[in-house]
Amino acid sequence: MITENGQPGKAEVFAFLDISCRRVSETYGKPDWDTWTNSDYVSLSHILFRQTRVRISPNTLKRIFGKIKTDSRYYPQKATRDALAVYIGHPDWDHFVKMQEWTARHTERIPNGFIRDENLPQPSTPADRPTRSSRKNTKRNRRLPLLIGCAILLAVLLLVIQQRSVSSESAQLICRNPLGENPHSAVFQLRHSGSKGESGAYTILFGDGKRERLNANDSLATHYYERPGRYFAILQRDGVNCDTSTVYLQTKGWTVTGNMMHDTSRVYPIEVADLFAKRRRSVSAPEAARAGIDTNRTFFMEFINSHPTRIDGDNFELTTHLKTSPDRAGVRCSQVGITVWGESSQHMFEVMRPGCAHWILLQNSDIQKSGLRDDLSFMGADMRFGGTLTLRVIDKQAVIFINNRQVYKTSYTQPLHQIYGVKIRFAGIGTVDSFSLKDLKTGSMFDGNF
Repeated sequence: MITENGQPGKAEVFAFLDISCRRVSETYGKPDWDTWTNSDYVSLSHILFRQTRVRISPNTLKRIFGKIKTDSRYYPQKATRDALAVYIGHPDWDHFVKMQEWTARHTERIPNGFIRDENLPQPSTPADRPTRSSRKNTKRNRRLPLLIGCAILLAVLLLVIQQRSVSSESAQLICRNPLGENPHSAVFQLRHSGSKGESGAYTILFGDGKRERLNANDSLATHYYERPGRYFAILQRDGVNCDTSTVYLQTKGWTVTGNMMHDTSRVYPIEVADLFAKRRRSVSAPEAARAGIDTNRTFFMEFINSHPTRIDGDNFELTTHLKTSPDRAGVRCSQVGITVWGESSQHMFEVMRPGCAHWILLQNSDIQKSGLRDDLSFMGADMRFGGTLTLRVIDKQAVIFINNRQVYKTSYTQPLHQIYGVKIRFAGIGTVDSFSLKDLKTGSMFDGNF
């Protein structure tokens, strides 16, 4: 239906969107988008940005393709529609719509009703009108594209009906209060269709090492976050990731928090004046003990600076000179870990003494490795007497240096976008002699360098 102002009505608008989804899925190489997983939406988001320079998040794509249900049918903004049109071979969305309208009119009109367009066949004039025999051939020739067009239109309508009849059972995890200070009690809401197919077991991985099991009848869950930072809470159904929600606890400058292994019920904030200022580069064992930490057991110290920055998480360099814990009770691997939080993912790597690589974890956004199943011996180094660690990321290609020697290089797909803070984690007492984080494109510096 066309509205009074000559613009397509709501039904036509969404019909065009359905057609574009089908064309996009065919161009992507997986026409049956009902079977797409989260990695497909992440991959398509990357491909669209690379080809159109327009960022369309995986969640936006899920709304467009109906993976994420909304109260009313989701219709993307013009820039997003233009990017989809460019991806399937049109200069913009308006051109794509005009081509669909022309196809529809062409299949409905008799041959003499062609729309006037310099690129299309035009009605003949009396001077060049063909003979009866040639007119018959022309009519027969025109019937073929008419039949083909009708078949295409019928297939599109059937596809639209089929897509609308298939209900999405994708569940959503929504944090009602994602921003806070330390500590923070986050409230999560579980949304799903409520159909019989939703009877599976749900689990929320809160991003701080803790989890909670839910069932389809549960709609709310709360979690107490004890440390500042950026957390990516993951909703799983029967062990498969369904959705992600972000919780962000900010700090005012650098803070330090202690915790002990096998004691997940408590953390120990340590009040230290002039931390990383006036040559104050570490927390002593007596200070940790006064905060409540049993320094005769295995304990960890986390230095965190969590605040939004203007630094691109896919184009930056982080360099720090530090010392890991000296030999002491409860410290065997003398490890250090560095985390850089982005918008929807993170960079994280650990360095331990040689021989402890079994416990090392390594992550660059969607690329994750574990010493439990990967050979990460190249991340083994003895930093007890000092050393330099560098993470350099250029256009989603990450390189790690230990003492100015390249030890690891990888490329990832899911962009981090803006950096939201950093964490340095030591087993035992550690010292940070210097820290530098800067944007490699703009030169913007981290408010926390020293």
